[in-house]
Amino acid sequence: MNTKSRIFVFTVTILVGFSVAIMINTMFYFKNYSKNRIIEKTRLIAEIVRDGLTAHMVSGTMDKRIIFLHSISHTKGIKQLWVARSKYVAKQFGRGYDIEQPRDSIDKNVLATGKMATRIYEKKGKTFIRVTIPYIASAFGDPDCLKCHNVKQGAVLGAISVVYNISAVNKQDAKTLAKIAFITLLFILIALLFAKIFFNPYLTFFKNLERSLISARKGNFSLRIGTKIKTKDVNVIAKYYNLLLEKFSNTLGNIESKLAILLGGVGQSCVDPLEKAYYTIDMLSRVSQFKRAIELDATLEQIYKRIAEVTREIVSPDELVVCSVDHKQNCLSIGYASVNTQVCKDIAVENAQECRACRTHNYVLSEQFPEICPNYCGSFKYYCCLPYTITDRYEIVIILLNNDKEKLDNIEEKISTLKYYLENAKPIIGSKLLMRELKERSIRDNLSGLYNRNFLDEFVEKINTQSARHQNRYGVMMIDIDFFKKVNDTYGHEVGDKVIELIGKTIRNSIRESDIAARYGGEEFVVLMYESTPEYTMKIAENLRTIFSEQKIQVGRKQISGTISIGVSFFPDDADALAESIKCADAALYHAKNSGRNRVVRYKPEMLKKLQSNQHR
Repeated sequence: MNTKSRIFVFTVTILVGFSVAIMINTMFYFKNYSKNRIIEKTRLIAEIVRDGLTAHMVSGTMDKRIIFLHSISHTKGIKQLWVARSKYVAKQFGRGYDIEQPRDSIDKNVLATGKMATRIYEKKGKTFIRVTIPYIASAFGDPDCLKCHNVKQGAVLGAISVVYNISAVNKQDAKTLAKIAFITLLFILIALLFAKIFFNPYLTFFKNLERSLISARKGNFSLRIGTKIKTKDVNVIAKYYNLLLEKFSNTLGNIESKLAILLGGVGQSCVDPLEKAYYTIDMLSRVSQFKRAIELDATLEQIYKRIAEVTREIVSPDELVVCSVDHKQNCLSIGYASVNTQVCKDIAVENAQECRACRTHNYVLSEQFPEICPNYCGSFKYYCCLPYTITDRYEIVIILLNNDKEKLDNIEEKISTLKYYLENAKPIIGSKLLMRELKERSIRDNLSGLYNRNFLDEFVEKINTQSARHQNRYGVMMIDIDFFKKVNDTYGHEVGDKVIELIGKTIRNSIRESDIAARYGGEEFVVLMYESTPEYTMKIAENLRTIFSEQKIQVGRKQISGTISIGVSFFPDDADALAESIKCADAALYHAKNSGRNRVVRYKPEMLKKLQSNQHR
């Protein structure tokens, strides 16, 4: 129910209630007034009858009293009149006439109690009222009742009953009530008319205010309100409301355009500019907290985990994987994963260009086309791969995994929000990646991609320091490219560099992540295999030798291949220090070179002695 209807119902209720109260009060007033008027009339008649009977008694004409009573009973408005003697009067003066006997229980009750009685009743469609008044003996009135009657003070001498026909009175009262009802109804109509005239401008004012507020709620602040009300307070409200709209329009217009620049279209589905501003401020606040958090993170792995947390909050996937892509190395590695199972085939991990998201730089949604990504091997029914470029070299791919298709609905808007987070975090992530790259450059050989000699020496020194506390085991391989100088002399250093790159790649692909591979110098390389047995180390060395010899290098129109020789030792079996184990492996390599090359030789103690004696010559 609107305000207009409420006011109408309230006004009508008040007026009708007030009118009904007046009608009821008037009706009771008329009823009581008529009754009281008849009672007073009856009392007057009772006094006249008393005085008349007294006069008859004094003058000795009591036998004529019936005529007197009949004459009184024919008074206008009186239907019936009779007198009833009490037992005291009957005892002293006799029973009297029949018409002087109590007629009913009312007479008897009044004679017994001395209390007046009234009764209203209907008969043949007419309304009658009967009033019965007792005569009480008193020595203090005029006349003195006790002079003639042998009774005590306050005794009931008799009663007079008068019956009136009040039908005409009731009809007159009804006509009067009808007139009052008509006047009241007319008053109600006039009051409603004046109420409408009075309240309509206010209702119109509030209706215009409502329209303006609804329009402002939708982002339109152009609808102003006016009023014909002359009162000062309403005009002040209209004035300041319009000024407020003007201020909102100007301020929010500027805020909206600037926030749109900040968000870059994120969250622009909001229609209300206030909601849009709140969304933007909330977004900026959360992004700022995200940036501060990753700035203090020590490692990229912690940042990837933080990105995963934000992604889960925005997109709500069942599971997710955050991948780091190095386009220079053309490899894809797992930065964070909430699942232990593999989701991408090895070919996509080892060759980042095989990843559809990396190659196209567009998000890949499983619903776009059946088996859209041939490298997906996860167990989840639906997936979405979101690539995001950090630098020219590095990229992040977020893989969302779901078993519920509904979670992929409106994914584009969610992606834009997520990208806004990543865009703001981009400088920080890029800086962390650059720092890692610089650190990698300081400890890695640019050509082979393996660790350099400085890193190897520091690592060996660290292992030697820890060996007293932790007796770790290492398989040691010393690798040398056969006839490398001849390759450089014959085909040039450019081809020689390709050979170095090839041996580096072959070594990386043949060892575990826990193993250490370094370029020892020139064409020599050292591999330290963590917690490896002699048998496993020899097996890996033999596989490495075989794989390298089978690979080809394109030189002009022809292809060439090379071989390597490998010496193998074992720490701490062959030496007490890791550095000494490397020397043992070098002695085994020397033996492999002198015994025909392209082979793997396990260290023996006499090999080191033979190497040392040759170096002294």
